[in-house]
Amino acid sequence: MRSYLNRDKFFQKMKKKPAQQEVLDNLAQYSEEDINNMSGPHFPQWIKDQLLGLKKRNGACADDEAERIAALMIKASKK
Repeated sequence: MRSYLNRDKFFQKMKKKPAQQEVLDNLAQYSEEDINNMSGPHFPQWIKDQLLGLKKRNGACADDEAERIAALMIKASKK
């Protein structure tokens, strides 16, 4: 199984179908239930899981979150 970091990178760089790109572009407008109810060949379970993860992180990828946490730690260490 891939790590979330690798999945984030793959998901961001993968060639997306228009239906997938539409969801990514408007992720804030979709509820978790909407995402779970998506069907069809462009929305296998792992894609839905990744969309839910991105939604929970407000669209930030794992790299962005790691950088944010590192910046907070550096700031806290300088106090």
